[in-house]
Parts: sequence; C-alpha cells; structure tokens
Amino acid sequence: MKQLPIRVRLTAWYLAVVCVVLFVSSVGMYVGIRDTMQRQIDYSLGERVQEMKAFLSRHRQVDESDMPEHFRRSSEVQPSEELFEVADSSGKWIYQAPLMERLHITPSSPDLERQPYYETLSRRRGNLRVLSSTVEVSGQKYFVQVAAIIQPMYDILRGIRFAALWTLPIVLIVAGAGGYWLSGRAMKPVYDIASAAQGISERNLSMRLSVSGANDELRHLSVMLNGMLARLDNAFARVTRFTSDASHELRTPISVIRTTAEVILNRPRSVEEYEELVGQIRSESEYTSELIEDLLTLARADVNPASLELAPIDARQIVDEVIAGSRALAASRDLTFTAQIEPGSFIVSADRQSLKRLLVILIDNAVKYTPANGEVRVSLTSNGTRAIFEVKDSGIGIAKEDLPYIFDRFYRASNARDSGVEGTGLGLAIADWIATAHNSKLEVDSIPSAGTIFRMVLPLSNPVAKP
Repeated sequence: MKQLPIRVRLTAWYLAVVCVVLFVSSVGMYVGIRDTMQRQIDYSLGERVQEMKAFLSRHRQVDESDMPEHFRRSSEVQPSEELFEVADSSGKWIYQAPLMERLHITPSSPDLERQPYYETLSRRRGNLRVLSSTVEVSGQKYFVQVAAIIQPMYDILRGIRFAALWTLPIVLIVAGAGGYWLSGRAMKPVYDIASAAQGISERNLSMRLSVSGANDELRHLSVMLNGMLARLDNAFARVTRFTSDASHELRTPISVIRTTAEVILNRPRSVEEYEELVGQIRSESEYTSELIEDLLTLARADVNPASLELAPIDARQIVDEVIAGSRALAASRDLTFTAQIEPGSFIVSADRQSLKRLLVILIDNAVKYTPANGEVRVSLTSNGTRAIFEVKDSGIGIAKEDLPYIFDRFYRASNARDSGVEGTGLGLAIADWIATAHNSKLEVDSIPSAGTIFRMVLPLSNPVAKP
C-alpha cells in the first residue's frame, strides 16, 4: 500500500488530536453543566424541605383539618413553589398541591422510615425532580415531597448537544484546512532543502545548503547535510586527484616501455644492445608492477579500511625477519645498519604480512634517503604495556612545511624530489593505512639534513611491569 505524503499525514494527525480534544471537552462541558444544574436544583429542593419543616413547627398547634387552608394562605409558601405535599405519620395526606395530584407524583403509601431520596420523573408536561423526605417536628413525623420542573434544564442541555453536534464538523473542516496550510508552511523549509540538495551533483559538490538562523531541527539537518556534502566533496576530490596522479605516474613507465620497444624494432642490433634495451623494459615493467600493486592495495584500503585480520603474534620475530633482508640493502648503499631489540617476547595483535610490509617501507625509505656513510637504526622496545617500533636514519630529513602531507598519496617532499631518488609517493600512504588498521598511528620527528624517526606503538597482549 502506497504511503500518504507526510503533509497529509500531519494534517490527519492534527485533525485526530483536534477531534479528540473537542469531543472530550464537549462531553466534559456537557456533563459539568448538567451536574451543576442538577446540584443547584437538588439544593433548592432541600431548602424547600427545610422551609416546610419550619412551617410545620410554627403551626404545630393548628388542627390538621385547618392545615390545608394555612398552606394555601401562608405567605411562606411561594406561588412558584406549589409543587409540594405533606402527609402525617399515619400516611394520610395533610395537603397536596393541585399540580402534584394532576402530575400523579403522590406515592401510594408514603414510607416515613426511608432516608431522603431524589428521583427524576418523566411526565407529559415535562420532567420533574422530586425530593422525598421525612421531617420530625415536636416528636411528630411528617412525610414531605417537593418537586421542581426541570424541563428547562433539559432544553438547555439539548441545545448544548445540538450546538456541539453541528459545531464539531464545522470546526473540523476549518481545522483541517488550517492544519493542511500550517503543515505546508512547516514543511516548506524541508522542500527548500530537498530542492537545493537535488541541484547538487558531482560537478558542484562545493555548494552548500543555507542554514536557518533558528536553533531548531531544520538547522541541525542543514548542518548535518552540509557536513556530509563536505565529506563527499573531499572524498570526490581525493578520488579525482588519485586518478589523475595514478594516470600521470603510469604514463611515464608505459611511455618508456613503448619507446624502448620501438627502438628495438627500428633496426637490427647486436646482442649486447638487445640485452641493454630489454633490461630497460624489464626495469620499467617491475616499476610499473610495483606501482599497480600499491594502487590496488590503497584501493582495497578505501573499500574496506579495516580489512586486516589481526591475531596475536610475536613482534620480535617480524622485526628479525625484516632486519635479515635490510642489512644487505643498507650495505649496498654504504650505510651502517644497527638493530636494538629488548630481550623477551612482544605479543601484539597484528596482521603479520601487513606489519612486516610497514617496517620494510620505513626501512626502505630510510635507506633511500640517507647518503653514503650514514646510519639506519631499527629498534623494538617496550614501556611495560606497549611495544614501540622505531626506524631512525641520519638522512636528508623532512622540511617542517612538508610534514603534514607526507602520508598523502603521491606526495613527495621537495628535498626528496631533488635528491634524484625514484619513488611513487605511495609507500608512506600504505604504511599509514596499515598503522590505522592496527588501531595505531605513525608518528614522525624530523630535522632537515639531520635525519628522521618514524615511530609506531602497539598495545602488548602480555604487558610486563617495568622496574
């Protein structure tokens, strides 16, 4: 079933609330008016019974045969209060108002022992409210009945019901129209946000939604959407820059391979010339393969940043494996290579191959950017709760203005580009991703022309208290 538009649903909820409120208030008002009027009538009937008791007390010496005349002539019995009757203790009626007889209100046998009680009687001339009570005067009991015509009260209540029944639909129609208009006004900022968001595409991700001055939910929504657009803009820019840089980096080796192949095919050559040219093709192919592998690694990292499977391993074994291959690399560049590993095991939660690759990248960079007769040092130490990996060199260092960007893809510091050392600018980006996937961070301290230190810290699974 297709869901109704939110504006219609808001109007429906508004109407439902208004309807319930009107119904409850109308019923409450009706019941309140009815009960108030009835209490007022009952109070008036009680006062009249007390008047009858006072009248009987003042005329207790009068003979009962003369009592009807006294009742008719007495000024204490108002003409408007002619609905009453009185019986003595034997049940004999002393006086009955003519209208009481015509309305057939008189009970067949008055019960003098019964407590005062009210009742509502329906007669052709209208509804009556009757109070039956027993009063005692000088030891003599009398049965008194007083009545009041309450048809006007019923007419008022009927008018209230009629007004409520006719007013409710009119109020609901007006409320529905007003609610639909108000919901439209309330939803207008949302429509404006949706319209503005619809106009934003990959070509204008720098556009932002207008933010309301009111501190409300719509302002919060606009701020959140602008934050999302900023992240998308940044991500799109990074993808565009990454694609451009990758294309640029791949263009050079492919051009070299193609040019070299064309030179080979240009004319017959000696075996030595063929070997030299094919060697150039192989060198560029290896460089291209390494570049493509790095690009694939970073692409996988973008898709699933936490794709590494971490498990408890001994970091000492990984460092030992890396050192074994790094000594020969340093020796080929006339560098002094030293390793400092504290005794004991270093159990950390890590991915063996990724952690090994991170160390290889850091050591390879240290060797490449350290001049001959320099020094490269690898250390693995502990502060009791964490394992600390460090790769230190005495190389060209990194300028202060380059430090914030060294982990960006394809970024190479100015002194690195000037050194003539080949590189893609992806190694440190991969190392930074590996550190992040291990819930850690690569730290760097560097002084230009003095050397650089890369440091990573991992929590130990077997912490040892330091003395």
